[in-house]
Amino acid sequence: MRASNQYELDGKFIAQQLKTLRLSMDKKIIEIAEATGYASSYISQIENGKKSLNYKVLRRILLYGFGETLSSFFAKVLNDEASSPNLQIYKSPFKLYNEDKTVAIQILIPMDISRGIELVKITLSPGAEFEEEFKIDFKVYGSVLNGAVKIHYPAQKVEVFQNESFILSVTADLTYYNSNQQNFKISNLSENVADIFLVFTPPVF
Repeated sequence: MRASNQYELDGKFIAQQLKTLRLSMDKKIIEIAEATGYASSYISQIENGKKSLNYKVLRRILLYGFGETLSSFFAKVLNDEASSPNLQIYKSPFKLYNEDKTVAIQILIPMDISRGIELVKITLSPGAEFEEEFKIDFKVYGSVLNGAVKIHYPAQKVEVFQNESFILSVTADLTYYNSNQQNFKISNLSENVADIFLVFTPPVF
């Protein structure tokens, strides 16, 4: 069965959906700006497609402005119900980058949010680092598809190589937020691109 709708998950589509979410929650731009620390003009430019979105900006707007994760946001946007007989096919994968495009974040099957898990693929250019803060405790199951990485989490570091998998529990530490540090980081140790498949539970991304 072919999907009746195909979604082009580009920046314009995401910006439109952010505005739709804000209006549906009866929030003003200034409220989102105050919650996220961004200027109202910046939020307005994002909604109107005049500013590009990287994953850090989008995640901060969703988390602080709307109380949503990336996965919960896209699960709502795609309106996929487990009981639906329709197959959803995407014209392009949902992928976001950091500011210099050395890190790519791909949310896989965002509707699995309803099952208490979140599937994410991270691609790191040589020497690149993914770093983020999480405000609740979580567990992550991961597998390195290509390359080698070092995983940093509060007070610990571990190296994981191609075809190796790992399980770790991360405890949110508010002292990290107070000192502007990140409580979860993955660094690419290899000279080539590194691909990591991650399953978060509960969904936190």
